[in-house]
Amino acid sequence: MGDPFLRALPQDAKLPTAVLGLHTQPDRFTGRCQITRGRGILIALALRIGRFPPTGEDLPVSLTTQKVGEDWLWRRNFAGHLTQSRLSYDAGWNCVREQIGGLTIWIRPVWRQDRLGIEVVRMKICGLPCPKALLPQSFSFEWQDAQGRFCFDISARLPWLGSLIRYHGWLTRDHEGSAQP
Repeated sequence: MGDPFLRALPQDAKLPTAVLGLHTQPDRFTGRCQITRGRGILIALALRIGRFPPTGEDLPVSLTTQKVGEDWLWRRNFAGHLTQSRLSYDAGWNCVREQIGGLTIWIRPVWRQDRLGIEVVRMKICGLPCPKALLPQSFSFEWQDAQGRFCFDISARLPWLGSLIRYHGWLTRDHEGSAQP
């Protein structure tokens, strides 16, 4: 069985090869991305709590996925900035629970047309529940491009504060070796 995203999706979701490949078995992926952070003191604080990367153009990025029991660890390296999260399936909410820095985010993957969308359904900040009216709005998608690469466009906005972060780019399976534990 694949990662928590696959467990939370309907059985009949027809994912493209690159998207299915990233979510099926632990491995290492490399590619390029662009990162744009929102502005303001509260945005900066939220990004710091989540240990999100700084702004950058055409950056090297790698993702190493590792299975630990029923959970998955995702280690992202954005040009030397490490961001790690632990993903698990939450059967009660039928969604993915992601622990990233001081944030716990419940996200629901949704297959729409040719893209995997991600909706934020719940969040805790340093263990404290976030009111529904203040939940980040996700505009995040994963898909496969014409070259067969896994593509991502991850972005979120905070109500009344604006853009939190956006990082987008592509990844391919690293053929030079398997995932590092």
